[in-house]
Formats: sequence, C-alpha cells, structure tokens
Amino acid sequence: MLNRAKQNGVRLGLITCLLLALLLAAAPAYAAGDVYRVELDGEISEYMVNYLERAYGEAEAAGAEAVLLNLDTYGGYVASAVSIKQIIMDSDIPTYCYINDKAISAGSLIALSCDKIAMKKGGSIGAAEPRSGEEKADEKVVSFWTAQLEGAAEANGRDAELAAAMSDSTVVIEGLSEAGKLLTLTAEQALEHGMADFMVESDAEALAALGIDKAALVEVDYSFQEQASKLLANSIVSTLLLSVGIGSLVLEVFFAGVGVFAAVGVTVLALYFIGALLVSYTAWIAIALAVAGLVLLIMEIFVIPGFGVCGVLGIGSIIGAVICVAPSFSVAMLQLGIALAVAVLLVFISLKCGRTRRVWSRLILQDATSTAGGYVSPPPTINQLVGKSGVALTDLRPSGAALIEGKRTDVLTEGSFVKRGTAVRVIRVEGSGVVVQPMEEETAN
Repeated sequence: MLNRAKQNGVRLGLITCLLLALLLAAAPAYAAGDVYRVELDGEISEYMVNYLERAYGEAEAAGAEAVLLNLDTYGGYVASAVSIKQIIMDSDIPTYCYINDKAISAGSLIALSCDKIAMKKGGSIGAAEPRSGEEKADEKVVSFWTAQLEGAAEANGRDAELAAAMSDSTVVIEGLSEAGKLLTLTAEQALEHGMADFMVESDAEALAALGIDKAALVEVDYSFQEQASKLLANSIVSTLLLSVGIGSLVLEVFFAGVGVFAAVGVTVLALYFIGALLVSYTAWIAIALAVAGLVLLIMEIFVIPGFGVCGVLGIGSIIGAVICVAPSFSVAMLQLGIALAVAVLLVFISLKCGRTRRVWSRLILQDATSTAGGYVSPPPTINQLVGKSGVALTDLRPSGAALIEGKRTDVLTEGSFVKRGTAVRVIRVEGSGVVVQPMEEETAN
C-alpha cells in the first residue's frame, strides 16, 4: 500500500511538472535583456503619455535592456511633450530613439531626451517654436520651452545652443541658421554636429549600431482605449466633432421638432467628451458640465418653448466643459470659434435647402401681407373653422400648423406651448390668424 502511495506521488509530481512546462511554453517570451519598441507617430498628445507610462512600466517589470522609440511626428502639444520627456529621463532603462523620417517641433524634445539618436537618411529634426494657434507663443512660453530643449540636450551630451536655435529664432548659428529663422537639421547635419549618433535605415540597423541587435525586440502595441483616444483626441478630429455637435444643436433650435439634428448633436458631442475622458481620468468636472449642458439644451428644445434661461445656461455649460478639456485656453477658443462659424454656415445652407425650407415653413405662419402685393383679405370660409377640432401637426411655439377638417392650416395659440400631436380646437379667427386651444384645457375648465 505504501508503494502504491509513492507511485501516486511520483505520478502527481510528473503531472505537475508537465503542466508547469506547458504554462511556461504558452507564456510570452519576454525576459530580461529584451528591447521594448514603442511607436510614436502622428500628433504628440496626452494619449501618448498614457501609452508610454504603460510601456515603461511593462519594460521595467520585465527587466528590459532598453526602450527603442520609433519616432515620426510633426509635433503636438507642449505639455504632452514635456510629460513624455520626464518619463524618458526618469526611467532607469536606457532609451534610444530612431527618427523614422522626422522629429519636428514637440518631437525634437522627445528625441533630445533619449540617450542615443539614430536618424533615417533624409530625415529631419528641429523647427520647435511653440505656437498659440497660428501665432508665436508669448515670451514666457518660448523661454520655458527653450530651456526644456537645452536641458534635454545637455543631459545627453549634445549642443545646448543648437537645441535653443530650434525653438528660438533669435538664436543664430553661423552656417546653419539665420536671424529670424528656426533651426532644422537634416540627418547628415545632425550627425555632423553631434545632435544624432547614427544614420540608419531601419529599427534593425539602429539596434545593430547600438550593439544590441542580439536582443529580442518586443513590440508594445496600443490598447483599444489608447487607439480610441488617439483618434478622438486628435486636434483635427476633436475640432470637427465639436463643430458638428454644436452646429447640429443649433439647427435643432431653428428647426424644432425634427429630432434628427438633436440626436446627431448629442451623439457627436458625446464622442468629443469621451475622447477627453479616455485621455485624462480627471476630466469628470468637464463631463459633468457637458452632461448638464446637453440636458438643459434638450429641455430647451423639446420641453420649454422659446429660447430662454435653459438655452443660455446649456450653452454656457458646454463652453465651460470645452475649456476644461482643451489642452489650453487658446485651443478652446479656437475650437469654439470654428464651431460657431460652422454652425452659422449650416444654418445658412439649411435655409437655402428646399427640404429644410419645408421644415421651416411648418414652424411659421405661411400667410403674409405685403405692401408690394397689396393686402389680400382672408378667404370667407376661414370663419367657418371656429369651433372645429383637429390635431397639431407641429409643435406650436406659439405658431405652427394643425390638421383641421382634413386640411393643413396655419394656426397659433394664445401664447402657450402645444406639443405636436395634441388635439386642438379653433376658438376664434383674427384676420388671417386661426387661434387654437388645446382641448385638454377645455376639459380642465
């Protein structure tokens, strides 16, 4: 019996070892000595900060030998670039940069923060002047940004004056930059002046030049959340979403009761603020303002007639939310200005469009008197409508249209708001105006 117990123990041990071997074989082959590759392409924004924090966390946990940045960008936001610089310089893992074409503007700071820089032939680095919209940023911002570039260059043994000339057009480098011109270096110039260490054609060549080509290259992919935030937080996409969202809500106010514009506006604005929330979990105040603004505008459109307190407060809340989530106040003002221009353009186009003109005609009385055409008295049969009942075809705010005696008739109320589909009765006729009252009010009386 004892022998049987020993045999069972041996079998159990073998099975356990086999299972462990299978688990280890199925596990990712990440190990100490790997090189973690992260790709930074497109606009430098806050989503990249989140991505890099995760990538460096994984690399440090695995004991990686190095991090390789594959960089190709025209630049982006100053605050995001400074955060990325800090992540790179605070890490104990060496960071090497391969400029796969260009490291312009904010990309220059990221590249200069790395221990070594390899550039693709024909690539470029520089032109890093900070800007506010289309204008050069104020002196304080330029001074701060220039110091960031100088500090990153000095920390890695590069020429701080060349780094300063990339962001400050008053810095002149003989033979490279003139007064009033920003410094941009080609790969050959960067290599010649010590701003780059190697000129290569691929990641593999960069690793070979660095002497770590024997290490396994681990690709750090973007998560779904990071990919979504990369798309939604892009400056062009976010401005487009804000413009379409606000423009649609403005159209809904003009063509009340349609519903389609409100649905589009709320959906698109939701995407705009979701993009901000994916990038920063501290955007809850802005989200609360945005939700409050949308609720107030929906109340103004569908519940409360006219354009009053709810509409003003709703617009104010959305503007406040945009200011909170935008990278800067100037960016917020630029996006809101573009959104307002788009809204005005959409209203103009809609009024010119036949289909929306028919919608508009449902909201106003179609009968009109004209001094040019002379006054035309209303048809005598109009007085016969007094006492007749029908149903509101549109919201009456207070004017609109109703179906009375099987015919579409322009009507108005005594000032009250009446929802579409409400049963109404003609209480009197004043000139060409047919005044109606909800039948439910008669019941209450």
